[in-house]
Amino acid sequence: MSELINNRQKRQEKLKAIIKNLHVDADLEGVKRRFKSLLGEAVSPSEISEMEQALIDEGMPVEEIQALCDVHVAVVRETLDQQLNTAVEHSIAASETELHPVEVFKAENRAIAGLINQIDTITDQIAAAAVGSDIAKQMQKWHAFHQRLMEIDKHYRRKENIFFPYLEKNGITGPPSVMWGIHDQIRA
Repeated sequence: MSELINNRQKRQEKLKAIIKNLHVDADLEGVKRRFKSLLGEAVSPSEISEMEQALIDEGMPVEEIQALCDVHVAVVRETLDQQLNTAVEHSIAASETELHPVEVFKAENRAIAGLINQIDTITDQIAAAAVGSDIAKQMQKWHAFHQRLMEIDKHYRRKENIFFPYLEKNGITGPPSVMWGIHDQIRA
């Protein structure tokens, strides 16, 4: 049993070292290669959460973690995607009819990403339209997408008022601080 705990601690130290290195030298591809060679196997979201908490406990400012949060995720994206696909396949195989609240948040995140892609597409069409051309239909679509986008704050408020307090109550304070800051950046 102690070897399992020791292995987990060693993995955490390796993961922290990789992320610290990323903050100094943002060579994403190099860090991805180092990640794979050092850790080899998948890193769970809980390990990432523990790593962020440890970095904050060691004095790294929350704002610094927020600033490179997308880069952290990019480094471990492949393993997280594999885990998500496995979890989805398992859920489908188990014929679960109710989703865990975290799964609902994840599904909403995917829907938000899809909405943003639709907005990007329509704004590209509007920008590419010839001067003087009729863009009324595109503007109507943009307006409808924008109205839906304004509803996203409800998603963030639910996470902040339901999910984050639960994590904090259980001693996980760093990742909610990082996510809350990212929410504020998105709102701005």
